[in-house]
Parts: sequence; structure tokens; C-alpha cells
Amino acid sequence: MRRNLLKSNEEGAVGTGALIVYVATIILAIVISFTLLNLTEMLSQNTQQTAEDVRRDSVNSIIITGAWVYDNYDDMLFMMEFGGAGEPVARVDVQYVLTCTQDDGTFSYRSAVLGDSQGGSPIYVWEVGSDGPDTPGFTNVDNFQPGARYFFTLDGGTQADPTEDKCGPVHLAEEGISANLYMHIPNGPSTHQILTLSNGREIGSSII
Repeated sequence: MRRNLLKSNEEGAVGTGALIVYVATIILAIVISFTLLNLTEMLSQNTQQTAEDVRRDSVNSIIITGAWVYDNYDDMLFMMEFGGAGEPVARVDVQYVLTCTQDDGTFSYRSAVLGDSQGGSPIYVWEVGSDGPDTPGFTNVDNFQPGARYFFTLDGGTQADPTEDKCGPVHLAEEGISANLYMHIPNGPSTHQILTLSNGREIGSSII
């Protein structure tokens, strides 16, 4: 009887140990599975975020490659280049902001959709190599294509009075100051360019 009892206790201990090992194995498998799933999700999110950052920083972007005095008053001519991939950007979705501050603290700004003068002199947008605004029947470009370069004109003035010369070549020359041009596009970084006259207000003089 005693021998049988000892044998039963030993078998029970072995069975209990086996059950503990079995349960521990299941718990370990669950932990490993959860960890792998979590790492996979994190890697996927990081990959997507990296791809989005690259797309925003390199594809949906504008670079101002040149700027010149366009007339003897307040008009300026710019050349810009779009990123080499991605989808076309509508001209009406591109916003510009032109600002300047005089030494006495007077701040002026003007903002509108690219190609919209908002009451000032006409401003134009056309692709480099195509017919410009001096061509009969000229119309502004409606869509900017990836990798393409475009000319556009801007004139000085303010929101309150677009006919002024504020922040244009004449104003910059008279006040001895620089201006700031900001370009905003959808789903992409904004572009900032400082405008500084290199040879006064002479037509064709560089302003960057």
C-alpha cells in the first residue's frame, strides 16, 4: 500500500511538472508571437513614414532657380523647378506670399494664387521653352508637371493696395532692403527665397 502511494505521488509530480512546462511553452509562444507582430507593425509604420517623408521632401517641392527685375517699376521674373516625380500640381493650388520690412519697422505683404494679380498689373506663368506672354493668344499654364521648369512674374504691392510698389524692385532699391518670397504647395514643403537686388532696379538684374 505504501509503495503504491509513493508511486502515485511520483507520477502525480511528473504529471504536474509536465503540465507546468506545457503551459509555460504556450505562454512563451504567445509572447514571441506578440513580439514578432509588434515588430512587424512598427517596421511597416516606419517604412511608410520614411516613404512619405521622402515623397514630401523630394517629390512635392519647388526650387527657385533664378529671379530677375522684369520691368523698371515693380515687376519681377522668376524661374522655378518642380520635383522630378509625383503627380501634377494645379496652378490654382500654388500660393505665394511676398513680404518685406523697412528699417522703420513698416511691414508689407501680398499673397495670392500664382498667376492671379489680385488687382495689380497682370502676372504670367509659362513653361520654360514655350511661348511667353508677348505671344498673341497667350494663356497661363494651368498645371505644373513633375520635373518641369516654369517662368512666372510677380509685381509689388500690398493686400490693401495692389497698385503700390511695396516689396518690388523700386521699393527695395529706395529703401535698401530685401524681400521674402514664400511658395506653398499642397502636400509638400514650403519654399522660402530671399530677394536682394544685385545691381539696383536695372531690368534683367538678378534679385537672388
